[in-house]
Amino acid sequence: HANMGSIFARQQQWEKAIKYYDKAISLQPHFAGFYRNLAKIWQSLGKHELTKECTHKALDLEAKYEQKISKIEIFSATEVNMLASQTIEKQTHHIFRSRKVYSQSAFVTVVPGGKGYINTGVTAVITSENKLVSEVSTRNAELIIYSSELPSIYNIEGTVALLSIKWGKNNYFHWMFDIVTRIHLLLLSSLKIDKFVVNQCQKKFQRETIESLGISQDKIIESEIYPYIQAERLLVPSFSYSDGKYLRIPKWGCDFLRNSFLSEEAKKTRYYQTERIYISRKESSRRRVVNEEEVISFLDKFGFESITLESMSVAEQAALLASVKVVVAPHGAGLTNLVFCSSGTKVIEFFAPEYIVKYYWIVSNVCGLEYYYLLGDEFDKYFSGQPFHKDILVNLQKLLDLMKLAKII
Repeated sequence: HANMGSIFARQQQWEKAIKYYDKAISLQPHFAGFYRNLAKIWQSLGKHELTKECTHKALDLEAKYEQKISKIEIFSATEVNMLASQTIEKQTHHIFRSRKVYSQSAFVTVVPGGKGYINTGVTAVITSENKLVSEVSTRNAELIIYSSELPSIYNIEGTVALLSIKWGKNNYFHWMFDIVTRIHLLLLSSLKIDKFVVNQCQKKFQRETIESLGISQDKIIESEIYPYIQAERLLVPSFSYSDGKYLRIPKWGCDFLRNSFLSEEAKKTRYYQTERIYISRKESSRRRVVNEEEVISFLDKFGFESITLESMSVAEQAALLASVKVVVAPHGAGLTNLVFCSSGTKVIEFFAPEYIVKYYWIVSNVCGLEYYYLLGDEFDKYFSGQPFHKDILVNLQKLLDLMKLAKII
């Protein structure tokens, strides 16, 4: 009813909007947001007494519902010493050099009557008084406050956890590290949660992980469908961001993924006999190894098995990576599964020279893995696409030299 009221209000069909909000209030008389929205309608109609009456009612309800924003601290900030990557390049790339960084503090912010707006680039958390909660909003979120082009607001009863974040729609890495790990913070808050808002939950790995964590599908709301929401009580777990000082991937997040998706039996028993794997991206449309057949043939001589992960469940991927001792792969989301590897596992990651990122170097440091990287050769100088789409040309002699450096052969 409230959502229909919001739609009619945007269309300035005031009579219908009032009718639906009155019905919503009769069903749920303690939700302050309904009164605030109704007050805006009366204000538009110049009904000042009714505006004042609804506003006061909203204020009374908000006061009873502990209107002040609160923060539940879960993990304190910690210092982490990052070990430099090893490579055969003349100079280690600056993002892989040893340094002292910090794992940020982690918390859950509680916003009574809070609103959340999510699109591809922005997550904005807003109070019922239309103030931005900046510490759990992303950059440029302040622009949302003043936008006149927001969609109709979707009102949700009860306590709602907002997890949606940039790139959280269908990327395995961002789903696991930016959404699933933050569910850990919610669980540790001990708060009862009625609904969870994620970008979407359609892919096999999304449904599997949500189910494994004991969250039923009927508790999921997709921000792809409802990008602008308001709840009686909005919970927003903090997210980690990366710069020179802070750690993008915290240890508590890695531990949670291991404990949630790697069975105790898989930790103790090698499910797969393969100890050396090459993770192929042949099913992907970007960052493929252009001479992959040669690479696979070369690695086969040293006991490597080529694997594609797309058809495997998360539990199967976890068990596989827990079994191996050496992982070779081009940069891609499949390396998210390094979090399941045993300490001491050796990792070689391929990059195109145009696109080098440190995510899996961080995972390797946090999980006690030996990390090496190999830059592909320059080719296709007329490539005009995004740098992170560029395919990779592996120099087999360089790969051989790096494997010797890593004592893989």
